[in-house]
Amino acid sequence: MNGKIIGEDQKGVALFVEDNSGNEHEIGVSSDGNIFHHADDVIPDNPSERSDKEDETFSQVRRFARWHVYREKGYDTVPASENPDRIAGVLLALLNLDQAEFEKYFGTLCRQVGSRDLPDVEPPLDLPPEVYNEQFIVYHQHVYLEDDLETIQQEIRQAGSGVLTEQTIQELVTTDSQNFFSKASSLLGDESLTDLSIEGVSGVHTRYFEDTNEDRIIESDDPFDREPDACIELFPTELTPEFYGLYIVNNLICQIRDCYIGIGVEPPAQYRILGPGKDKYTGKYYHFDFYPEYFDHEAEIPGYTPPIPMQLDQYL
Repeated sequence: MNGKIIGEDQKGVALFVEDNSGNEHEIGVSSDGNIFHHADDVIPDNPSERSDKEDETFSQVRRFARWHVYREKGYDTVPASENPDRIAGVLLALLNLDQAEFEKYFGTLCRQVGSRDLPDVEPPLDLPPEVYNEQFIVYHQHVYLEDDLETIQQEIRQAGSGVLTEQTIQELVTTDSQNFFSKASSLLGDESLTDLSIEGVSGVHTRYFEDTNEDRIIESDDPFDREPDACIELFPTELTPEFYGLYIVNNLICQIRDCYIGIGVEPPAQYRILGPGKDKYTGKYYHFDFYPEYFDHEAEIPGYTPPIPMQLDQYL
């Protein structure tokens, strides 16, 4: 994808976007991210007349347009759930936690994730027993930072440029340390990594599919009336507690990867990690044959590496 801003007025920003097939789209994006104009000569206007690849390309172009305006103009045009800077900010803040702080925020999530397959872990959530019989379950937890988007961007440029590097992330996600946060502290230094901090988290939401293939969500509490900066999405796993921090970090890295894939560009090298990230993108990779299977840690995709040490392979 390539973008070129061609004008701006009180309605918004106009730009040309060239998609990955070389076709040009004319896009209008308002300062709040609304797409008020989209014209091209290749993809049918009627969604029912598009192929899956045409429909996904159409969506990629719109997501890229919002991203390009965000990066070039500084407007908050990217939905919070699709903004890799926000997720990277949460990743930085999480790496700055010690074990006790991690347990305070994410202990319930981690115990619930392990409770289905580990007989000595009691599930902290009071879920209907039949939920555990469903083939597909994913647990969501919203994370909120104390900081606004401008501060997050500044920290990604400053602290993130030294921490979220290809070498550092590779060392983090391939550690065999029995204490992930001790390993992270040793690798990244004892001083505070970032000024970003977690304001709070939601309870653990449970998403599952019934036999009818309908999406069901059992909601938990959420103390904030705004979009979260990230939503951790974890499948049940047999991972033991010493790997929970690593599991969450890997999920966030893969979510950042998915944000870039979603706008039709290769992610920065440090985020080219295999494994499950955003569940909705896992569905795309699984069902659309024009996407590689980024969610599969055993996939052979040039430039992408398995996520975590061989000790964990059996669990993902």
